[in-house]
Amino acid sequence: MAKNKIWMIVLFTIVVYIIMGVYADFGKLSLIISEFRWQYFLLLIGLTTIGYFIRYIKWDLFLKATGLHLDYKENLFIFFSGLSMIVTPGKLGEIWKSWLIKDISGEELSKTLPVVIMDRVTDIVSLVLLSFLGIFYYRKGVSFLIVLSICCIGFYIAIRSQSISGKIKTVLEKKFSKYATDMQLMHETMNKITEPKIFVSLSLLNVLAWFFECMGLYYVVIGFGHYIRVPLSTFIFSFSSLAGGISMIPGGIGVAEAGISGLLILNGISPALSVGIALILRLGSFWYGALLGFTVHVIFKKKVMRAKENLGNGVKNV
Repeated sequence: MAKNKIWMIVLFTIVVYIIMGVYADFGKLSLIISEFRWQYFLLLIGLTTIGYFIRYIKWDLFLKATGLHLDYKENLFIFFSGLSMIVTPGKLGEIWKSWLIKDISGEELSKTLPVVIMDRVTDIVSLVLLSFLGIFYYRKGVSFLIVLSICCIGFYIAIRSQSISGKIKTVLEKKFSKYATDMQLMHETMNKITEPKIFVSLSLLNVLAWFFECMGLYYVVIGFGHYIRVPLSTFIFSFSSLAGGISMIPGGIGVAEAGISGLLILNGISPALSVGIALILRLGSFWYGALLGFTVHVIFKKKVMRAKENLGNGVKNV
């Protein structure tokens, strides 16, 4: 990510959080956060990390469905490095994982890009399913979830339908004729990883992964000395995450926090406390993930690439 874009995101984040602080009253907000029991923040980190590892398993199974079997150390590096891109609009920057795979294994982008796309699609499907579990807390969100559901179903039908996907492929091949071979490979890969058994099982596995992060909200609220029901925490986290992602604002910054705090306020929690909960939650889930991804990439990039070069030299010397 370009340095100027990073600084723009940092500046935007600071402005958003200042606005939230003004809304909640900085004095009340600082007092509330000072009373937070930080052992629950460690629990949040633990739950978020478990969720990441489950999503790594999903990512690995998707790759194996395409016939690509990476060394688990290399694949862990690729997956966690990709977390540094969650600050991009809709997490689209995670497409970078395809370039990392190409650098490490030489695999064509046209074979791995569909995996990145379906990885994000299953995130949306999982969050929609989790949101429906608690929708009775906020009925106005039903239309939003129904529209997303229709979009996901329509996308899946278009991919699985030979006639629809074939027509789309033909149009694209005519417009971008030099990429016809790549598009054919992408089409074949999409068909493999969207087989009902694979798609449904990995989407359900992903539901479990996101549920751990929803539980993070549940325990953050407890850390502030309050209580909400698990279905409500599940709904608030998943619905706000969806809203943040669909907004296409980098990382959903501001939208996700507003969603979390706004829904908490609707359910009887004071504005200052709601903002405090949202800030702590995002620190231990979203910002922790971005920092983890950046750290993993910086620390292990040279080691992974060096190991690959040594392996390649060893093969050449045989």
